[in-house]
Amino acid sequence: MDNGPGICVVVLAGNVKISRELARRRRRGLLYRLGHPSLWAAEREKIESRIASQINKDDYIVGENKSLLYLHPDLCSQGNINFLKRTLYFAGKTGDRLYRKRKQVLLEYLSVAGETSLSLVIKGVMASDLVDPTKVFVVGPRKQITNELERCCLPGPNVVDQGGSIGENILRGKEAAISAGYLGRHILIVGGDSPLITPEAIRHFLEACKVRGLAHSIYFGVASREGLKEYIERNDLVDLGRVGPNRPGKGNLNKFGLAIMDDGGNILGKGGKGHIMVGNMLLCRTDAVKKALMDRFYSLRKMGASPFTYPSLIRHFGRPILRSMRWKLALSEVEAIVSRFSGIRICLVGVPPEMALDIDSYTDMRRASVIMYRRLRPVSDLERDLILYAAAKRKERRLRRQHKKSSS
Repeated sequence: MDNGPGICVVVLAGNVKISRELARRRRRGLLYRLGHPSLWAAEREKIESRIASQINKDDYIVGENKSLLYLHPDLCSQGNINFLKRTLYFAGKTGDRLYRKRKQVLLEYLSVAGETSLSLVIKGVMASDLVDPTKVFVVGPRKQITNELERCCLPGPNVVDQGGSIGENILRGKEAAISAGYLGRHILIVGGDSPLITPEAIRHFLEACKVRGLAHSIYFGVASREGLKEYIERNDLVDLGRVGPNRPGKGNLNKFGLAIMDDGGNILGKGGKGHIMVGNMLLCRTDAVKKALMDRFYSLRKMGASPFTYPSLIRHFGRPILRSMRWKLALSEVEAIVSRFSGIRICLVGVPPEMALDIDSYTDMRRASVIMYRRLRPVSDLERDLILYAAAKRKERRLRRQHKKSSS
């Protein structure tokens, strides 16, 4: 892999729907209050109690940049996770100044002993001896990312403004790399919400890509669901959700896996059978990164998320799905089908199972916090700690003002 002193890395840390989603939530919050006369003159605590239980049940993170949410020792507790959800929800939905201030103080508190997924990803990437540390590009909202990099003293990465889609973000990262003088033939793309990335995972992936030859346009990382099951059990995480079947179920770690037979022996061993999942890491040839192609490629990942896409899903992939259900679908067939549908020559490459543990839900945040911090200190009550922290900050500001007056 001819990439000079090291490979260029593009970290995808954007969420282009944030501003639209928050505006929609604020409108919905206003309509909710107008439609419930009993709440017109109600106290804030009453409104919170009416909808808090429903918020606690909603696990998926919506309207927040997942890469910039903090993992923290206190988030090993489900009660603390519920408090975090309510704080983020009310601050985003209502736009009320009190809620926004509370969210700001909470994130400041979490930053003291915690770290964002993005900072963990960057540290994992920069620690790899296969990466050129001067050619790490983070694509996302510039102001928030720059503030986070300054906070955690990570001056190395270059920040690139996000575009309107994942394909455009990848293209912007590539163009920034070339403008900075990068001459390598490949770029490594990783998700900013994959906090468990390590230099060993990067080496494993790049060496596996090299074994497959370097003629493909994209080398897409996939993890084994059976490997993830072993990882969950080995790290004593079963109480946060077992790796269940493909159908969603309460208490399961719901990760969709495509049942395949590894005819090439590249991921599961020659003739091995198992389920493969998205591994949040890919290697692209620089001459193959085009916005339309990348958007089409990424659209494949979302086809099973909405019933409206099922007719197209069945029309294009009905036969392979049936073969997969009978354990007859070969890995080479999957590569050929995806390549034909997306117009990009694809190669599927194995990654360590922990790379499948990205941050899509609050349970994912709790699971990652447990892995990172459970041996660090006992879990305490986050809401109580936040009250004490806010009181200490107020006292500190008051003493600073008094000192300023007395010195003047």
